[in-house]
Amino acid sequence: MTKLIDDILLLILTELRFDSASLYSCILVNRTWCCLAIPILWKYFFYSYNPYVHKIESRKKLYNIIFHFLPKDKLSELNINLPSNPISNKLLFNYMDFFTYLSPIWIEDMVQLSIKTDSLSVHEENVFEFEIYQFIFSKCKNIKYFDWIKNKSLFLFCPNVKEFFSGIRQLKINVEYMIPELLAIIDCQNIADLEVINSKDNDDLISFIRMKNNLPLLCEQLSDMIGSNAITLKKIILRLTITLISPSFFPSLTNLQYLILYNDDDGEFYNSIIWQEWELYLRTSFFPNLQYLETSYLPCNIEYLIIERSGGKISEINIRHTLESRDYLIENETLINIISMYCSKIIRLTMVINPNNLNLVGNIFSNCVHLKKIYYTKENNNMSDTKDVLNSKDYEQYVN
Repeated sequence: MTKLIDDILLLILTELRFDSASLYSCILVNRTWCCLAIPILWKYFFYSYNPYVHKIESRKKLYNIIFHFLPKDKLSELNINLPSNPISNKLLFNYMDFFTYLSPIWIEDMVQLSIKTDSLSVHEENVFEFEIYQFIFSKCKNIKYFDWIKNKSLFLFCPNVKEFFSGIRQLKINVEYMIPELLAIIDCQNIADLEVINSKDNDDLISFIRMKNNLPLLCEQLSDMIGSNAITLKKIILRLTITLISPSFFPSLTNLQYLILYNDDDGEFYNSIIWQEWELYLRTSFFPNLQYLETSYLPCNIEYLIIERSGGKISEINIRHTLESRDYLIENETLINIISMYCSKIIRLTMVINPNNLNLVGNIFSNCVHLKKIYYTKENNNMSDTKDVLNSKDYEQYVN
């Protein structure tokens, strides 16, 4: 068999990055295949924040390599038994370099799969978990994505936690599990991708009340975090009551490419004082690299400003409204005209179109020559998943 050039083989193996069974077969071919496939196989395990998408046996094999490096003497003193099948031979790879993603859910799973839950106290489990974090923080230098959507914060007590977070490029936070003191510990200097959510899945009334009371201060700290990372940020997703976040960072987001603003405020989004502040900062902002915009439950004038202040590179827009104002007919007309004037490179558009404004869609098709389809609904007060699809030919038939 003719030997493939390594670069070509790497491209082929990369296409199998979501096929763990095939990748595992590839590492058994020869040393070259093994060296190229192992990093891809390891990254495959961390594409999802949820470890439970993988089989138990696969997760155990993965965790066993990590436990190979843990301080056995210290853990044995605490009656923590590491796996019974430790790795005896010298490892062929520095597997810790393959870690690119970390979530507390993964660490919790490591602990639960590696010990008998009835054999350890809560304290001993915490010690075990802490040792895992401390090892990963010190040895896994290529972790760039951290997913904090679990009510676990033991890692914040690691001595090198600030150094670890200074290397994070992608950060996802669920404010439901945050308190201001914890967020203040994080030292994120180079974030390019920030996602903040409020899942509202907590059934614990005390925790829910605590979160609600802390939310204003948390949002203030989040605003400061965004402001301090504004130059490096390329992607921002905010799925919470965004009116609690100061918009003062907008003028500094000159490299922003991807923006989602999901305003979860129970429909009370016409607080004029708050949105006047947003308008003030947006009028002095410019987003020359913005390519994706998604908004939910924002006043139309805020959407106008974001689009107007973009650099004409937006390729996709997804706008949702749920409340029908008295002026929506005029607002919708203005939004259609704004898109047609400032989004010449748009390819995909999803929005509400008032039936009386459907004739204006022709302006979008005329000025946005790259547009392929518009996904639209005519129900302003009910944004269901069912949408109509309109392309340029359909529109011509409609108006003619």
